[in-house]
Amino acid sequence: MKLGDNLNEMKKWIILVLVGVLAFWGLNNLELIFDVLGNIYRVFSPFILGFVLAYILNIPMMKVEYLLKKAIPDKYEDKYSGIIRLVSIILSILLLVLIIAFVGFLLIPELIENIESLMNNIPAFIESSKDWVINLLDKYPDVQREIEVMFAESGNVSGIVSSIFTYIINGIVGFVSGFVGGFVYIFTGIIFAIYMLCQKEYLVDGIKRLVYAFTDKRKANKIMDISKLTNKTFSKFISGQCVEAVILGTIMFVVCLLGRFPYALIIGVLTAITALVPIFGAFIACGVGAVLIAITNPLQALIFVAVFVIIQQIEGNVIYPKVVGKSVGLSPLWTLLAITVGGNLFGVVGMIIGLPLASVVYAIGKESIKKKLDKKDIEIV
Repeated sequence: MKLGDNLNEMKKWIILVLVGVLAFWGLNNLELIFDVLGNIYRVFSPFILGFVLAYILNIPMMKVEYLLKKAIPDKYEDKYSGIIRLVSIILSILLLVLIIAFVGFLLIPELIENIESLMNNIPAFIESSKDWVINLLDKYPDVQREIEVMFAESGNVSGIVSSIFTYIINGIVGFVSGFVGGFVYIFTGIIFAIYMLCQKEYLVDGIKRLVYAFTDKRKANKIMDISKLTNKTFSKFISGQCVEAVILGTIMFVVCLLGRFPYALIIGVLTAITALVPIFGAFIACGVGAVLIAITNPLQALIFVAVFVIIQQIEGNVIYPKVVGKSVGLSPLWTLLAITVGGNLFGVVGMIIGLPLASVVYAIGKESIKKKLDKKDIEIV
């Protein structure tokens, strides 16, 4: 065996030992690792938000940019490319703002009216709830004694009131500080998104240079192919998810109107917003809608939940796989599997990115299997 072969073999063993040592250390220091990762995420979270916003805004921006370039002569395209890009970004942001403003224009008057209705109904609801609790305690005296003991151990009334006011003040301070921090977080993300959109070609070119510089050409080409496939899949997924959310929100609004459920517009809009989380997100709207309806009519709230579950089952098993699953190239079975597994592993984030990631893995795996079968000259019929 040559000296070079011995050195290569030694390098492999050294790397293997180092990986083993790092893995052992990591398993024994998981809490420290998660703390470090959490701190890194908090530092870079505005930029992560900016990347997500840039990626989403890039979809309409490309359409607008294409239309603007078609509207001017070819000889001026290079000269005014920077202005076209800037105008495209501004129009894309305005489009997003107009959609939010339109939803607010529809929702806010309805929301104010419904809040007034809720405020009028809450006293009667509290009174009926109090009567229900009193009747319940009369039937179960043991529960009543436990509640009396609990209040007896809480101290005097002034102490309880003081604790309540302290809790409220702390909550207000926390809300204000959280609001200011959230505003800075979102503003930083938006600015970063605009910079990314303005210079996206330079960023992509820099990433390509980095990949080709540190990997061989064959691997670099493979990485670029996977990146293009991932970008295409995620773009289709976002478009399909938005279409599906609008469909489900519209269905719920119409059903609430036909069923004479109150708060039809609020429930419809809330359903469309929460439906951006695949399949399971709309159940948030179901819970909020049920609580709102229960204040005026508990029996109608139960009927609403039953109707919502039926519609959600139809949407989750029929509409969603057809609209979103088809857009990313997955069958209904794989669509449901990807969302379920992603949700179990990573929660809400897993539900959102699980489907497009599964589509990318499926496409890569399908292509790899096809190449191996072609190499073996096997044809499956």
